[in-house]
Amino acid sequence: MKLVRTPLQFAFFLSTIIGFLFLLFQYIYFLITDITLDYFYIIIVSICIWLFSFGLIYFLLEKMITQKIRLLYRTIHNYKITKDNFPVKMNEDLLSAAEDEVMRWADSNREEIEKLKDQEVFRREFLGNLSHELKTPIFSIQGYILTLLEGGLEDKQMNREFLSRASKGVDRMTKIVEDLDVITKFESERIKLDLKSCNIVHLAKEIIDDLEMKAKERDIQLGFNKQYQNPILTLCDRDKIAQVFQNLINNAINYSEKGKSVEVRFFDIEDNVLIEVSDQGMGIEEKHMSRLFERFYRVDKSRARNQGGTGLGLAIVKHIVEAHDQTINVRSTIGSGSTFSFTLKKVK
Repeated sequence: MKLVRTPLQFAFFLSTIIGFLFLLFQYIYFLITDITLDYFYIIIVSICIWLFSFGLIYFLLEKMITQKIRLLYRTIHNYKITKDNFPVKMNEDLLSAAEDEVMRWADSNREEIEKLKDQEVFRREFLGNLSHELKTPIFSIQGYILTLLEGGLEDKQMNREFLSRASKGVDRMTKIVEDLDVITKFESERIKLDLKSCNIVHLAKEIIDDLEMKAKERDIQLGFNKQYQNPILTLCDRDKIAQVFQNLINNAINYSEKGKSVEVRFFDIEDNVLIEVSDQGMGIEEKHMSRLFERFYRVDKSRARNQGGTGLGLAIVKHIVEAHDQTINVRSTIGSGSTFSFTLKKVK
């Protein structure tokens, strides 16, 4: 059994138990009171409880441990300076050993401490972004429901229209939760790939056919590079790579200018196949490139939300490609467009 060794691991372990217990108590409460189960509400509140308890437990543990270490170090330091007047007689060999141990601990954990600081910054950004992403549809749904309660229910046309809009808001929140669940499973290595031989050209064509109507509405042409119309067999999880194509091509359509084209290209590079998805949009500034695959990160926030994206698509793409032991890259030229490229192993 793997022991909990760090404050981060302990906080995650304890907050997971708290979140699970809250979920269980809520479920029992709904059953006892005969209130209709609202699964979405229970899940969202449980996630919020888990995140809050994780942050609080981690903060308190770090503060407690840091204070104890500082107290120990100050005690040793003060004794060395004023050992003749120190109120308690201490064994100098033990003090030296303790001081050495503290310094070794600090040195060996310096890298981990820096990582924890980075994770704390990431946690704050993540919570802020998640709150912002959920706040928009929640406030919209609240507005529609209040309007109906204040008299809109009597108007059948308004009733149907506002309920339809509220339903879309719920769908958006559900999509965010589902995408976060996918990312969490990848990060905790709870997703196993179903690796099989797959004709990657045929798979890409299927996704293009699915998105053809959306592309036509925006007057955008979808296509392949002509030299690779023949089958190319790769070893991959077909459903997961289909999601990669779906996300990349959909993004390319969203960010291409009207009347331009989106192209999928294939290149044979020994044991691998290089796949590229290119658009003819405005391009991406260099300052954004290193953060493109972060959760909730958007180059053009207003445009992305108008397109209905969750801000999690590229993060999922990166996890899927890396789960195949491959890499994904992006290159972009301002005013010309962007190209996302990834590799897959060929079937030998």
